[in-house]
Amino acid sequence: MDGIKLDENGIPVLEQPLDTATPEPAAQEKAADLRDEARIEALLQNESVARLLDDLTEDLHKLVSWKIENFLKEEINRLVHEATEQGAARLSEDIRVQLELALPQLLAEVATQADKG
Repeated sequence: MDGIKLDENGIPVLEQPLDTATPEPAAQEKAADLRDEARIEALLQNESVARLLDDLTEDLHKLVSWKIENFLKEEINRLVHEATEQGAARLSEDIRVQLELALPQLLAEVATQADKG
């Protein structure tokens, strides 16, 4: 390794240390002025920015739709559960009455089919 100075352990020695001082403002890249409406309009016309906005719009649309759908599912489930609980006794009574009314005819039909078979 010609040209690289090594210490006694074989580790390269930095002969010209880097300047750790902050670069002068003129050397720093000037940040875009986002208050400049013309510059913003030009950015919005850029194809890659337009695609990014389209993707963002689509993602937000899906997220909002999903949140609304989940909220409505939860609310509908809650309302159906409440309605079922409130009417459970009446519903049970109505089912029992209908079964009692239908049972004689059902038994007669079963007996008739058994006699034929």
